Amino acid sequence: MVIRMMIISLIVAMFSILPAWLVPVSAFATTASGSTAIRSEPTYSGEWIDLLQSLESSPPPRRIQPPRSGANTITCGGKILTFAGYAEEIVDTASAVERYVVNDLWEFVPYQEENCEWGWKQRIADGSDVESPGPRLAFAMAGLPSSSNAFVLGGWDPQVPGTGGVILDDVSMLNSDSLTWSKPTDADGKAEGEPSIIPDGPTSRHVAVALSDDTICLHNHRCVDHVLLLRTSSDEQNKVRWHRQKTSGEAPSSRGLHCAASISSSSHGTNMCIFGGAAQNGVMSNEAFVLDTTTWKWTKIDCSGQTAPAPRAGACLCALDDNSVLLFGGAMPTEGGLLGLNDVWVLHVDDLKTGKGRWECLIEHQSVDSESSSAFPPGRNAATLTAIDARKVLPGDTFAESDKCYLLQGGWAPFRKTYNDVFVLRVASK
Repeated sequence: MVIRMMIISLIVAMFSILPAWLVPVSAFATTASGSTAIRSEPTYSGEWIDLLQSLESSPPPRRIQPPRSGANTITCGGKILTFAGYAEEIVDTASAVERYVVNDLWEFVPYQEENCEWGWKQRIADGSDVESPGPRLAFAMAGLPSSSNAFVLGGWDPQVPGTGGVILDDVSMLNSDSLTWSKPTDADGKAEGEPSIIPDGPTSRHVAVALSDDTICLHNHRCVDHVLLLRTSSDEQNKVRWHRQKTSGEAPSSRGLHCAASISSSSHGTNMCIFGGAAQNGVMSNEAFVLDTTTWKWTKIDCSGQTAPAPRAGACLCALDDNSVLLFGGAMPTEGGLLGLNDVWVLHVDDLKTGKGRWECLIEHQSVDSESSSAFPPGRNAATLTAIDARKVLPGDTFAESDKCYLLQGGWAPFRKTYNDVFVLRVASK
């Protein structure tokens, strides 16, 4: 109970209920003048597949136990891995709930006909590995695309109940081949063997995106005129370099609980897209920004006059194609408290130079009480959505080569229920 109140005190500052944001839960938005916004022509379709219910000839996948929110899921070295988070366990016959942070590591094992043991498998148990990063939530994690290395950056450790816990500045590296953890050292400016730390200080509720095979970009509430770049080198094993990269343009205002994904939007490489989040006063956003990593200039995406998702925090954002990202879920404030969402959107960045973009709603928010609720995951925030190759991971031959599929893991209906269902989102071009 004490930990729950600590969590509330930390997050409520970001999730304050403000009347200005009591918007209806709908795929429709309004223009500044109040008239109904215009929908763009659809280019994609979306469909949820419940792997626990829809596989008639195959056993269902194993689930993560106990359920958790606030974890991070990545693909690294050909593996789908989930680390840490905020676990929820029913502790007695009266359905009393205990919630606590963990530092276990899970892998989603692909389906094989000769092996019925597929789905989530725990690789490192909670508290069993002294080299693992400590228990945490509200952290960032990113895997390098053509490498077996992934990095865990910062977060929040509640520690002893009643203390308020500690915001973290540590850096840990996971080798996905051996599933072992290590503490990288700074290649510059540190004594030999001293672990690297995040240079701007302890941070949580931040995001991190891999920009290349050797560079990860971190963005947090302090990054109003810069971003932090973590760089690795194949010549210096287990060493990293931090760089405080100045930025220009119309940058996101100070925020946390936002989401981020890579997006090309140019011929010069991988850029970073940021959506939503909340300011310290709790006001939530539905703004989107793209950082050009050649010029290091921010561009606010202009979707005026278009239907757009409601302001939210704790959503999921994934790369979709060269000029688009996929948005799922998050939480928004209502008169009855925080509402977990399950709508799915695509943001098209049509012209990065002018900042022109448009939103496309693939799946509107569905109440869990609706007749079609079984076809949709319940609304949630603090979940993960991860791109997968469905034809290599899932049973059956129902997925086309052109389908883009995403594995949903965890999340919660805030302070009510935590999920460990297993849904896959299939996105197809029209």
